[in-house]
Amino acid sequence: MDESAKIALERQNPWWFGKDFDTGIDRLAWYPRLTDYLNTREILLLIGARRTGKSTLLYQVIAHLLNNTTPPEAVLFINLDEPLFQSRSKDPAYLTQLIEHHLVQHKQVQQFYIFLDEVQNHQYWVQTVKNIHDTGRNIKLILTGSTSTLLQNELSTRLSGRYFHITVHPLSFREYLDFNRVQRPTTVETIQHFNNYLEYGAFPRVVLEDNTDLKQEILKNYFQTIYLKDIIYPNQLRSNKDVFDLLFFLISNIGKTFSYSSIAKTLGIAKETVKEYISYAENSYLIYTLTKFDRSVKKQIINPKKMYCIDTGLVNSILFKFSENRGRLLENLVYMTLEKQYKELYYHKESYECDFIIKEGLDITAAIQVTLSLKDEAVRKRELRGLTEAMDTHNLNTGLIITENEHETVTIDDRTITLKPVYEWLIESSVS
Repeated sequence: MDESAKIALERQNPWWFGKDFDTGIDRLAWYPRLTDYLNTREILLLIGARRTGKSTLLYQVIAHLLNNTTPPEAVLFINLDEPLFQSRSKDPAYLTQLIEHHLVQHKQVQQFYIFLDEVQNHQYWVQTVKNIHDTGRNIKLILTGSTSTLLQNELSTRLSGRYFHITVHPLSFREYLDFNRVQRPTTVETIQHFNNYLEYGAFPRVVLEDNTDLKQEILKNYFQTIYLKDIIYPNQLRSNKDVFDLLFFLISNIGKTFSYSSIAKTLGIAKETVKEYISYAENSYLIYTLTKFDRSVKKQIINPKKMYCIDTGLVNSILFKFSENRGRLLENLVYMTLEKQYKELYYHKESYECDFIIKEGLDITAAIQVTLSLKDEAVRKRELRGLTEAMDTHNLNTGLIITENEHETVTIDDRTITLKPVYEWLIESSVS
């Protein structure tokens, strides 16, 4: 191993020298499977957008290991965002050499824990990980990645059956309150915190920043980083303007239905190019697509879609129209909360529209509408009509309308519809 690599690894592994390292605010309680999976043979992969706290969670896992009698030399952390390591990303043997050198230096260790941060930065990471895992040695591999193609392509084919994965999201509202050391807030305090949560979002670094101008700057930097590092560079895209225009269009229209053809016509981009660019944005976890429910999978594919963004703060940093977008931001927040918990989430649309329906197994189990308020009679009629149509279609006796701050119970033909303030609904949610 050359001197520069040795210095880089020593800097990234301060526990080797008994030095303290920053583990941030504890989130392990929100991800209990992380420590459960440490005792399994399978590779553990943490995925999610950049800046959601994956690296910090790794440090918390490392601290957990060290606090439970794991010797410091048994833990090797390699951040592949390191410029030195990125410069060798196309060398098929380099990552293996870094790991093997450490293993050889500490042959007395009974169980190794190898942490590889942002593995997608090394072109041959799959081969390296597979070879190390398949040797049968006592090595636990814990990886992080910021593109979902890790699962869709490499892992599902080459490492099938060899890994578990956990998705790391921006902070839930309950986590947000923990980060702000809020234990038992009054209703007024809860609403104040919720307004900040909606406006500036839930990326951990942003939540911990007090200066609102800096929050905006950090969010803009996050967007640029995801845009360049996870969309433009890895996919070798040349038409940066078309990609940016498309992302701006999607983020400006969260919660609205669209077709690939309509976007292509609006932006003057080929339909297939639109589909391709959206897939890259989805792979980076920046954009999420919601499909209209239909029993026919073919129809689901061709039906209009809805788009949502990973973080409402990110939306606001790009659009600068917080008050105007509040209703759609509320819908975006509800979608992202539901997306964490349910594998099959859709919207309903026949004569009328319902924002979200949840499918568990073969059945639709819930219908949810989102609106700022039902005080306007026209809005009330529209929202109830969409929700009751979804309830009728899927034989549901109960429905939920998430509002900004309204409570009510509505009974229509023996069906019960509950209106609930969004901040209460978020606190009740047990999902990180």
